[in-house]
Amino acid sequence: MKIATVGGARNIRELSGLFQKNVEIAFVIDNNVHLDGKQIEGKAVYSPYNFPRNNVDYIVVFLYEYEAVYQELLDLGVDSSRIINFMNLNLDLYGYQNIFHIDVADTLRLKIRMDFTDKKIKTLEDSQRNFERNYVYEALDKFRNNDIKIPKVKSVQDTYSRIISDRCSISRYGDGEFEIILGNAKDIYQSDNTKLAGRLRDILISNLPNHIVAIADDYGAMEGLREENKNTIRGYMTKEKREKHYALLDMEKEYYNAYISRPYVIYPHDDIKAAGKRFDELKKIWEKQRVLFIEGDRTRMGVGNDLFSNAGSIERIIAPNEDAFDVYEGIYKAALTYGKDRLILIALGPTATVLAYDLAKAGYWALDIGHLDLEYEWYLKGRGYSYIPHKYNNEMLGDTHVTEVTQPNYAASILCSIGKQV
Repeated sequence: MKIATVGGARNIRELSGLFQKNVEIAFVIDNNVHLDGKQIEGKAVYSPYNFPRNNVDYIVVFLYEYEAVYQELLDLGVDSSRIINFMNLNLDLYGYQNIFHIDVADTLRLKIRMDFTDKKIKTLEDSQRNFERNYVYEALDKFRNNDIKIPKVKSVQDTYSRIISDRCSISRYGDGEFEIILGNAKDIYQSDNTKLAGRLRDILISNLPNHIVAIADDYGAMEGLREENKNTIRGYMTKEKREKHYALLDMEKEYYNAYISRPYVIYPHDDIKAAGKRFDELKKIWEKQRVLFIEGDRTRMGVGNDLFSNAGSIERIIAPNEDAFDVYEGIYKAALTYGKDRLILIALGPTATVLAYDLAKAGYWALDIGHLDLEYEWYLKGRGYSYIPHKYNNEMLGDTHVTEVTQPNYAASILCSIGKQV
């Protein structure tokens, strides 16, 4: 019998004593893109999107929080009867005596549970430490202590109200854009590029009458955000990082809110009603508008959902999902050609930040909307971050692997493609 393991990479040596003699670990499945195609203890490592499915009888998931991976495997077409969630407390190990040594299985389950608990404790300790370090800035945002400065960031409500009332364009900045400026590109979708860094630096402090600059509202109290997101932001926003951001920002400028493109996942996931209202407000922007998408070749905004169903029409310019700025001139020229009298919605990483500014300068209405379509997909599923098989997602390891789409409306909406496509 052959099996594949998920989440067992760290314990691969211990697993050899877990299985009966007739059971062989054929390979390891792991979402870490840096391990894909490599070996661990002589076992090949595959991503969940390209492993040889017919070569194993079972897939054994060794993760303590296994639900998301289990659902992802189901979404990828793996039959539930072939998945064994090892850490499911309701799993009857005696039903799998032909696979596991029961005494070893009990011991390993205890060890995995203890390791998970240790990690949770460390995470809580780190979160508390980050909270204590960052709280003075959060307190400032609540009590407006003038001894400490934080950037001026308007609300999400004010942001989309301004877009609708003034038909102004928007460029958004998140940590990815700041890291490119600082020479530390962190994402696979855009490598370091000195020209891009310079453009991002200049646009950050720009002032066009028909264009607004938005930054993530991460510098103060972060009111309303999920505690998990607050903790992540606190971990990123060290004193040194804060000082680097402040040196780049115009501290007298009034910025708008980049979280306009995050109506769901950064807020409490169970408050679906509030998320729905945020999406409804955003939909007013493209109500009956002739819309031009400028997006990556695997982004596929609106495909499989009704986010843009109230638009008057939808057309697309397709660009590379990764390193789009390398073909920026071609994208910009195509936008000028096809974007006249259109609302231009751009999902193209930091390239979108620059493109929205340049198009606004040329008299067009262009919005950098980032992961908005993915946010809507997650909102519809109601499970927070989740795998969307036919859409590219640079924020989750492995989710850059996507399935093909055959919807004729999607293909018919494409006006042109720029650069190398995957």
